[in-house]
Amino acid sequence: MKRAFIAGFMSIMLVISLAVMPLYAQDAAQGGKAGGVTSLEKRIQKLEEAIDREPESDKWYDRIQISGLVEVEANSVNTDFKDPATKDTSESDVDLAKVELVVDAKIHKHVDGHVMFKWEADTVFVDEGFVTFVGTDTFPAYLIAGRQYIPFGNFESHFVTDPLTLDLGETNEGAAVAGYRFGNNKYDISVGAFNGKATKAGSDSTVDNFVASFAGAPLEWLSFGASYTSNIAAADGFADALIDVDGDGDNTNDLKSYVGGWSAFVTFSMMNAKLIGEYVSAADEYEAGEVFDATDTKKKQPSAWNVELGYAFTEKWELAGRYEASTDTDGDVSMGDGFPESRYGAVVNYGLFDCNLALEYLKANWQDDAKDEDVITLQFAVEF
Repeated sequence: MKRAFIAGFMSIMLVISLAVMPLYAQDAAQGGKAGGVTSLEKRIQKLEEAIDREPESDKWYDRIQISGLVEVEANSVNTDFKDPATKDTSESDVDLAKVELVVDAKIHKHVDGHVMFKWEADTVFVDEGFVTFVGTDTFPAYLIAGRQYIPFGNFESHFVTDPLTLDLGETNEGAAVAGYRFGNNKYDISVGAFNGKATKAGSDSTVDNFVASFAGAPLEWLSFGASYTSNIAAADGFADALIDVDGDGDNTNDLKSYVGGWSAFVTFSMMNAKLIGEYVSAADEYEAGEVFDATDTKKKQPSAWNVELGYAFTEKWELAGRYEASTDTDGDVSMGDGFPESRYGAVVNYGLFDCNLALEYLKANWQDDAKDEDVITLQFAVEF
């Protein structure tokens, strides 16, 4: 029944997207959350801007660009557990959710420096810090070296809450990534190497993980891409789900072997509508008890997918819907472990004074109906 519903939902989304496709392609609606993870498409756009921007003068202050983000959120979370012995919970809060400060420096025509400082969960840290070496118009190659989000997955979203695909695949690591743009900058291919936070038991800490990606935008209304990582357990959200097998207090060095991961995405931008689809999955199975649930007797091959459709009614108002799901990502729900088996909802974005006000509702269900969760989030985001 659930598979039939998912198939029907995706079919409806596809029909809607084709119905609103214009005779002449136009830019996508610009609504959606401010800030968030840098998608693969945005990363390529930043590279193009870095190549095109010329140093203004020899003075250091003319070479610096400063930008930032402030997010304030109010939310209400109601959780119902299937087990009558576990008490249902209701929580709400209003607080500063995130602060980002970004400094970009045009050192030379072919060299850029980038640093992002972030405050989140009462902690200040360097989220990104890398140097970009770019080629010329006739040889548009590039090299990015330093702490960065490796080019695995796209993770674009209209919503405040990150999709499950991001939870499973987003990876922030020190890395070296080399790439090349071709086809009048419509296509990008890149490869990289990094030392992942999740390692095999008994192995040394070495640069033994790699990533490869391809992205293309052959038409103004169409973009797509695919990527592969040799160690999907290095992802920030997934690494937290690894089990401390040997009981030494460290859960990131207990893998029997690396398991790769792959991702694919496609977006359609049509008049004022935008359809987003993405799938992320482990390329093989983990041993029983290695991820999410130490008592599990079956092997797991975690995966997640996300489909969203957004429509901008005016330049200020946007409405979007989401349906997403995951498999083999269940854990002890009473301890907050695991990802939802399915989640769906809607968000309204409103552009206010060049800022973004978002009201979001999401309904999440865990495997075997162990619990369900209703979350309402109101966010005010300011970018500068």
